[in-house]
Amino acid sequence: MRLNTEKKVFDYINEYGLIKEGDSIVAGVSGGADSMCMLLLLMRYREICDFTLTVAHVDHGIRGEEAKADAGFVRDFCAKHGIGFELGEADIPRIAKDTGTTCEEAGRNFRYAFFARTAEKYGAEKIATAHTKGDNAETVLFNIFRGSGIKGLKGIIPKRALKQMNGEAFTVIRPVLCLSREEIEAYLEEKGQAYKTDATNSEDTYSRNRLRNRILPEIKEYINNGVYGHIESLSLQAAETMDYIEQQTDVYMDACEYMRDASGHITGCRIDCKMTGGLHPVIRKSIIRRAFEQVAGRLKDVEEVHISDIDGLYGKQSGRKLSMPYGITAVKEYDTICLKTKETVQDQKADDISRTVNISIHDRAELGQDIPKGKDEKWFDYEKMQGTPTVRTMEPGDYLLIGPEKHKKSLNRFMIDNKIPKDERDSIPLLAVGNHVVWVVGYRQDESCLVTSGTKKVLVAKSRRTNVRGQYKFIKGK
Repeated sequence: MRLNTEKKVFDYINEYGLIKEGDSIVAGVSGGADSMCMLLLLMRYREICDFTLTVAHVDHGIRGEEAKADAGFVRDFCAKHGIGFELGEADIPRIAKDTGTTCEEAGRNFRYAFFARTAEKYGAEKIATAHTKGDNAETVLFNIFRGSGIKGLKGIIPKRALKQMNGEAFTVIRPVLCLSREEIEAYLEEKGQAYKTDATNSEDTYSRNRLRNRILPEIKEYINNGVYGHIESLSLQAAETMDYIEQQTDVYMDACEYMRDASGHITGCRIDCKMTGGLHPVIRKSIIRRAFEQVAGRLKDVEEVHISDIDGLYGKQSGRKLSMPYGITAVKEYDTICLKTKETVQDQKADDISRTVNISIHDRAELGQDIPKGKDEKWFDYEKMQGTPTVRTMEPGDYLLIGPEKHKKSLNRFMIDNKIPKDERDSIPLLAVGNHVVWVVGYRQDESCLVTSGTKKVLVAKSRRTNVRGQYKFIKGK
């Protein structure tokens, strides 16, 4: 059995390229059966593939003296075999309370952060965790029950990237993911290796414990004895399918325009409906899901029904809104679907309000012959203006004169026709004479004051970003 188990794990490591010569690996070891089995197998594999091994152990501050005994057990084992040991201690119940998360989530976040710090300290590029075939089955079922969609069927994969806020990136590997609990216990028994048992694992306090202790054993006994293998096969198929979907999603991510704050953080996203509307729903929803994750920073608690609801906006009229997790609002805005946070709206207004419109008046002969065509600079025949221009925002009765015939069009209708989102209209700077808007800054100059061959005086208006917010500046030259 021992040789068969070792061969199975070593073949698995080679198949997925989990470990290579010269690697430096931090192994998360709790002292339980799974992690002690992984540690023994890594030590054995090190005999045929040279790599550096360090152990990281976490005391979650939940089980008191029992947890301290576990830490001592792992420390003593490492000392006996000449393996580096690092201990991380935390008050997980307090962290969970402070962060508004469950103890499970808080514990997991702390563990991975500690593993990453340890890896950084030792110059390791890989982190090994002792997830098993049973853990994978629990994860897949848990994801199904909470409505995570196809991606959740991937379960736990052999390796994945782990990126930290400081930019450091590591690879998390699962060397014993191919083993069942029975295989692990049998291997430890043959090796004569003791291990610690966490009493909380037998309690049904946590959702995963109920799956592990009650639901999966009943499925195995009364429905299908091969449930763990079947779920493993399903998760591998789902992983392959998701890899293909992700590749196809990459092709169309140019359809997403992200909005950012002054620090460069993403606060919103516009998805181009024309570019994505005709795509297969699977790819379209994948684009939405990825955009949502970029805006929210996570996808936990985002269920398939949320993504489907956003996808349903493609067939709705402009202005339709949906409330989503994490305070995000999904809005159909003409030919786009916009994912907005409160920061998005504030940043949009700040982006417009934090502009300086510089005005200067020149003799036509002073200027070059080419009239600028950019959206941030416009020229006007000053003598055609029927009053003093001011820079302000939208007011009732505002209008433009459009086309050679100078048809009068209300500013509100202009905004609608140009598909300017309703919640942005009141923040767009305008150059106006009374209610006559001669320039919607960043959009259009009306035709009433165009520079011609007979123009003598030219008003040059330039719009630029400034650090001044909450007001407009009107600066008049000579």
